[in-house]
Amino acid sequence: MKYRVKHVLEYGLLRAVMSGVGWLPYRVALTLGWCCAAASWWPAHRRTLAAEARLAEVFGDRFAPRERRRLAWQAWRNLFFNVIEIMRIPRLTPAKLARLSVVHDEGGVAAHLRSGRGAVIAVPHMGNWDLAGIAAQAYGVPILFMARRQKNPLTDAYLNRLRSSTGIETIMNDASAIRLALRRITAGKVLAMLPDVRARRESLDIAFLGGRANMGRGLAVFAREAGVPVFPCCVWRAGWTRHHFQSLPPIWPQAGADVAQEDRRLTQEVMTQLDTVIRAHPGQYFWFNKRWVLDPLQAR
Repeated sequence: MKYRVKHVLEYGLLRAVMSGVGWLPYRVALTLGWCCAAASWWPAHRRTLAAEARLAEVFGDRFAPRERRRLAWQAWRNLFFNVIEIMRIPRLTPAKLARLSVVHDEGGVAAHLRSGRGAVIAVPHMGNWDLAGIAAQAYGVPILFMARRQKNPLTDAYLNRLRSSTGIETIMNDASAIRLALRRITAGKVLAMLPDVRARRESLDIAFLGGRANMGRGLAVFAREAGVPVFPCCVWRAGWTRHHFQSLPPIWPQAGADVAQEDRRLTQEVMTQLDTVIRAHPGQYFWFNKRWVLDPLQAR
């Protein structure tokens, strides 16, 4: 047998659920997501309490305990909304996306791309960050993703087809991924990255959300090697169905600068801009990440 029974069952379940959610009216599907979020809120109390503790760590006494709980719930609910929306990608037409989106291109991504040069986009775990890439592609930004292979080959192939259906190119995170991504960026593609995760090994010590974060060099390396800017970008949800997409001023690499210092500078300037937006929309940030960005690096 080519595939394990487990793989076939997982794939069949995924397709069935996505098909069912896809046929539901949008708000009905989101209501289903809200019900799933509410049903799992108390069973997941360890994670929700951890999120409230992180809010207290970042904001101090700015929010009372009840307000921190409300913000944690909003972020938890948005997670389920995000999943519902990703399941509906096959039915997400450009016209539907335009009705749901508000674009704030203060950073000038569109103007930069008209020069024919590529870029790096740094998007935090905020709002529906997956939808941000799809929306950017729909608005003419040639998005490039890097992704890890799934253990289930059937699921992996299906997710790749799903990404391709939106026009987004995906590079699998294999041995040649970095060289291939650099060639694509140089040719005018825009690499989208999620920078706000804790690196597993000692890397860059960056000030972020009122603490110190051990962050990887990835976005700085791609920008520096390709000679392109990094655009900090973010997305937040207004109500249930309205998505705001915002680009912030770009950070350019400096030719001839010390490599270590330049990687730190680029990363710090990006995270400083994203810090400001997260603080303005705290209920939109994903406070539940298991690799919490401010956790100290674990000793090996």
